[in-house]
Amino acid sequence: MTTLETAPSIKRITDMPDHARTWVYKAARVLSAAEQRMVRDLGANFTGSWAAHGAELDATVDVLYDRFVVIAVDEVQAAASGCSIDKSVGFIKQLELDLNLTLTDRMIMYYEHPDKLSSFRLEELPELLKQGAITADTIVYDDLVSTVGDLRNQFRVPLHESWMERYLKG
Repeated sequence: MTTLETAPSIKRITDMPDHARTWVYKAARVLSAAEQRMVRDLGANFTGSWAAHGAELDATVDVLYDRFVVIAVDEVQAAASGCSIDKSVGFIKQLELDLNLTLTDRMIMYYEHPDKLSSFRLEELPELLKQGAITADTIVYDDLVSTVGDLRNQFRVPLHESWMERYLKG
């Protein structure tokens, strides 16, 4: 388990500008309140020392909808470089170990079921569409959003407005 130093004040996604770059990672299960606090605390420690070519990065790590770990960086101050992005992936890999879960499985997709978030593997989507379990109007979570503005406006959308809409044609 990674130890926690005294975490700096926790910046949230809501504190970031629309143009801030984002990376969204998905948990295969709900993160408990304690786990979410841990992610935010460890994230604050990580972003507090995160830099690109010696320039501090204005960044945050947050948890959305109890399942999504989001890293955001305002690149106006300094752009995230290859090395700094590698460090963020290392941070996520350490979170996977600390929380005993996978955050980097890009094949897990989420959609809104009447009373909860449900998941499926991408290869299951054609069959779920065929069965009617998911439709063009089903709300899905598009983890390919690249900015905080997109996260605010295009993260939670009907399937037909997401990159998954191509599966409607099959």
